[in-house]
Amino acid sequence: MIHVILIRHGQTAWNIGEGQDERFRGLLDMPLAEAGAAQAQGTADRLARWPLTAVYSSPLQRALRTAEIIAAPHRLAVRALPGLSSMNYGEWAGRLHADVARRWPDLYSSWRRDPFSIHIPGGESTANLRDRAMAALRAAIAHHADGETLVFVTHQVVAKVLACALAGLPNNAYWQIRQDLCGLNRFDYDPAADTFSVAGLNDTCHLTPGTRRAAGDGTQIILARHGQTGWNAGAGSERFRGRTDLPLDDTGLAQAQALAARLVADRQDLPVAALYSSPLLRARQTLAPLAAELGRPAQAHPGLLDIDYGRFQGLTHREAADLYPELYRLWRAAPSRVRFPGGESLADLQARVRALLGEVAARHPGQALVLVGHEIVNKVLVCTLLGLDLDQLWRIRQDPAGLDLFRQKGPGPLGRDGEKWLVHCLNDTCHLL
Repeated sequence: MIHVILIRHGQTAWNIGEGQDERFRGLLDMPLAEAGAAQAQGTADRLARWPLTAVYSSPLQRALRTAEIIAAPHRLAVRALPGLSSMNYGEWAGRLHADVARRWPDLYSSWRRDPFSIHIPGGESTANLRDRAMAALRAAIAHHADGETLVFVTHQVVAKVLACALAGLPNNAYWQIRQDLCGLNRFDYDPAADTFSVAGLNDTCHLTPGTRRAAGDGTQIILARHGQTGWNAGAGSERFRGRTDLPLDDTGLAQAQALAARLVADRQDLPVAALYSSPLLRARQTLAPLAAELGRPAQAHPGLLDIDYGRFQGLTHREAADLYPELYRLWRAAPSRVRFPGGESLADLQARVRALLGEVAARHPGQALVLVGHEIVNKVLVCTLLGLDLDQLWRIRQDPAGLDLFRQKGPGPLGRDGEKWLVHCLNDTCHLL
């Protein structure tokens, strides 16, 4: 694998305000503010021990300076790529969103619905931006070998379109993916298959320790995977766990404590109203330290129960491949087409998690909830919220005791194509480092 770290630059004088008070920055070349340099230094400190091979950047100074600060501990020269430059906003550049909405009401409204549907007056389209940014990233990756780690520093709009493209997300996921200043997005690229998988999105724990409450009034879900068991890959030969009621091993118990400490530290900024877990022991054990610290009951919910692998349950992957070669190959290539003998399909699981989302969102409007599930359960839930086809399941990583943060945008568990939930971070594991 080639490891790709995609980073938005640090703060400038114009990175203030949100919504109608935000400005279109684009190709206007402004320097980092003092706070932005501090964010870049925090990112550099976070990555100082990572084996970085190369650092690439947009040529605009706010990105280039961020990249130089990140590259310094590794004694790397930053390579500027014009394809990573911010969007050409044409006549919108420098204007407040409120001003653009008044002067171009129909075009701005279309852009807010689908940024890929318009061409900005005097500027470029989001589709053109995506194509040039992807071309620049792919051209850079082509010069590197398996095992290398590459950093790309760019801009909010570029990071959003690249995150969607690399994850295989539909265009309308653009507004669902949050990209904070100096947030880390991690992808693994498999040259043989020419595919990218998502290792993490919008990780900002080096800047804001803990888990911040996401802006907005909607229900917020902190989704965590249970800690490690003796059947997980990190403990030996991975097995199909499913409904087997396994306990956490010593590593898993330590991961559960670390997860609890992470969330307890932010109890004032992110007050948790309810705790839910799969009924299986490994999930209940993962949630138990947090429940004890918060003094709240942990409720077992069948919607979070692991998939029923049927006759695959308990087998190692090698054993499953030997006993059921065609079905195992299909599971790895097109998992949505598999129904496990004597067990469930991903469609069955997706129906369960959809019902779960509807129930908890209705029961806890505007509150923050913690859900602890399983690898496949959490992958299906993430795919469902992002409108990602279930055959893309393997492109979404969910590490033991990692967490995701979602905020409901509107009423109901899911809107058209999953647009009702916003992703603030995905597979955040910094509490485990």
